[in-house]
Formats: sequence, structure tokens, C-alpha cells
Amino acid sequence: MAVLRLARYRLTRVAYDSVAATMRLHTEHPLGLIMHGVSEIDGELQVAQVWDSPDYAQRYEREILAPALEEHGVSPAESVAMIELDDLVTP
Repeated sequence: MAVLRLARYRLTRVAYDSVAATMRLHTEHPLGLIMHGVSEIDGELQVAQVWDSPDYAQRYEREILAPALEEHGVSPAESVAMIELDDLVTP
């Protein structure tokens, strides 16, 4: 079942861009990723992702995201919510 992963980070947009470049997020999409978006709200970066399954999202966090954050000295997310989607429509 598809899931929505919502995460909040205390980091600058410059730090986000560096981490995203290390992960090659915009050119080498992780297996199972359907959508990725980010916005800045009240000094925090909010990341929204839709994954094919919770397993794909957890694997991404463990194998790709965590090492990239550590490499750049960025703390893990302040909070992460995983929400199962009952309905998902993609064009």
C-alpha cells in the first residue's frame, strides 16, 4: 500500500540542496519513490514524499538518507509521519 512520508527538518535550503546533490535525488530516483516535494515553513523544511510501500520508504531512510545527512553533519528529521494512503491518483 502506498504511503505518504511527511518529515520536518531544521536545516537551511543550502544544506538541503547539498544533501540532495549527494543523494543524486533529482537524477537517480530511489526505488519505490513516486513523488518528492519540499517547502520552507516557519524556518523549517517540510519534505513530502509518496512511496509505493512503507518498506521502500524505510529502506530509503536507512540506506540513502541517513548516510547523506551524516556526511553533511545534518541532524535527522525533527519528526516523521508515515500515513497509509487509501487512494492515490497519479496522472
